[in-house]
Amino acid sequence: MYAILSTPHFHDQAQQLAQRLNLPLHTEKSKDVFFYLYYDEKGLNLIATHLSLGPLHLDFNHGALHQRLQRASISKEPLARAVGLQKRSNLRICDATAGIGREGCLLAFLGAEVTLVERSSMMVALLNDALLRCADPKIEHVKLIAADSCDFLSTTKERFDVIYLDPMFEAHSHKALVKKEMQYLQALTGPAVDADALLTVALNLKPWRVVVKRPLKARSLLNKKPDFCLSLAAYRFDIYALHLKM
Repeated sequence: MYAILSTPHFHDQAQQLAQRLNLPLHTEKSKDVFFYLYYDEKGLNLIATHLSLGPLHLDFNHGALHQRLQRASISKEPLARAVGLQKRSNLRICDATAGIGREGCLLAFLGAEVTLVERSSMMVALLNDALLRCADPKIEHVKLIAADSCDFLSTTKERFDVIYLDPMFEAHSHKALVKKEMQYLQALTGPAVDADALLTVALNLKPWRVVVKRPLKARSLLNKKPDFCLSLAAYRFDIYALHLKM
């Protein structure tokens, strides 16, 4: 189902990646392989042979994401306010559903010390490549962990001020994931069937805050009423401020 695609100018890099991920190395595409990672002059790419999406490439140096990071400020970014960066600087944040790393890296650019946790080995490879290529020194505050989030949070000895969760829509959701990045994530990881369990584990760690991104009309995870919400046009942040109970 997964493999590394070798191209003439990037064979050595492809070979090293195949060894690191313990995946087969192919010199041409096969109909039996759904996902290929391959290198080109831009860096690492992911292609889904069974989806008409084009390759996925992560880049924090150019494009729309780079422009957003350069314009970002704590006052303008709802996520920054939701995690509490306007109240406390140098927050240690665990983005337990890292995905393509957009929101975790945004928080790092705004001054937080961020740990990204992602269970898809293919997405981790893309993120690692993008982080290594990132020219901005603020990215040094980002650490990437390849793990299931529930397992990581259940066993970690690290202490986090904030745990951020952005689970994808549940399996029964009728809303389409329009953006290419989200379609790739859904294809790689499937629906967020463990979202309630993940909130339970996060709350058990008793950080300063747990922040959950939800579609605007969706139920709260665990059907647990948050301490307060930050609502936007299409989604909201459910905020569990555990320090209020201590």
